[in-house]
Amino acid sequence: MDNTYIAKQLEFYSNAIVAFVVVQSLTFCYNFGTNEMLNRILRTYKALSAVILVSAALVVVLAVLATRFMSARLQTISPEYSDIVRTVYRAKIGLMSLFGALQVYVIGAYAVLGSTP
Repeated sequence: MDNTYIAKQLEFYSNAIVAFVVVQSLTFCYNFGTNEMLNRILRTYKALSAVILVSAALVVVLAVLATRFMSARLQTISPEYSDIVRTVYRAKIGLMSLFGALQVYVIGAYAVLGSTP
C-alpha cells in the first residue's frame, strides 16, 4: 500500500474517533439535562450510574490510546511532518479529554453523587 493512502486512512479514523467522543458526550449531557425520565432513572439507580460512569471513562481512555497509536504511525510514515502531526494530535487528544471529562463530571456529580443541577 501507498504511504499516502495509509496516512489518509489514519487521519480519517482519528477524526471519526474524535467526532464520536465529542458527539457522544454532548448528546448524553443534553439528554441528561432535558429528559426527566433519564435523569430520574440515573439518580435513582446509583449502580447503573456508576456503570455508565466507568464505561464513559473507559471509552475516553481507549479513544485517547487509539489516537496516540495513530499519531505514532503517522509520525513514522512521514517523519518530515512529525512536528505538525504531534501538535495536531495533541489538540485532538485534548479535545477528547475535555469532552470526556465533561460527560464523566455530569454523570459523577449529578447522577452518582446526587447533586442538584
